[in-house]
Amino acid sequence: MPNTLDTLMESASQALADGDYPQCEALCVQALAQARSALDWAEYARIVLPLQESRRLKRQAALEGRIRLGTADCDANAASLLDGLDAGCLVITDPLSAEDAQQLAQTADTSRKPIGILYADPMTDTAWTLRGLPGADYAAQCSAPPSAWQSRWTPGGSDTTSTPAHWWMQASEALGNAALASIDAELGTVERVAELEAALSAVGDHELLHQALADAARAAQHGGAR
Repeated sequence: MPNTLDTLMESASQALADGDYPQCEALCVQALAQARSALDWAEYARIVLPLQESRRLKRQAALEGRIRLGTADCDANAASLLDGLDAGCLVITDPLSAEDAQQLAQTADTSRKPIGILYADPMTDTAWTLRGLPGADYAAQCSAPPSAWQSRWTPGGSDTTSTPAHWWMQASEALGNAALASIDAELGTVERVAELEAALSAVGDHELLHQALADAARAAQHGGAR
């Protein structure tokens, strides 16, 4: 049976109900591509909502896993960072590269595990600059995490503001805000949808970016964008 929009979204809804958030996300991404190809902007906007919800819940699950802020002690074998990791959040830093971060993010997506990946470069003792994955020119500066949290695995959980998980969450939000601020294509155009899609691909999850993407799709529908 072909994966029509209806069958994809039925499967996505079931995955969401089953708590399989990465699978729901993957199915929604497929459905978005089909809706975009068909220029069905109304359906596209509707798909963004379950996509946003799956990514929100996926991030919550990741933040409950293990956290690693920095990879200063890692060798060239970046893939080993994911060994035995079923859920968690990482910030990749020197000596690993943005390309290493991108490869880890792709591996995590393929594994259908709730794992969040960020990249920071360059670093100082007081500030880290978070950057979008390769192909995106987004950057956000954050206060450096305490040295006791850096380049080691720590427990997850972000119930308070004094945890590595909370630092990761705030850094992710800052990077998403920077990406959103960079969007300049006119509302009602396909170009704006494309820019927002690229931003989400580069920074992962961000509530306001998803909302802006749904708004852009609805505006494209009303404007007859092609």
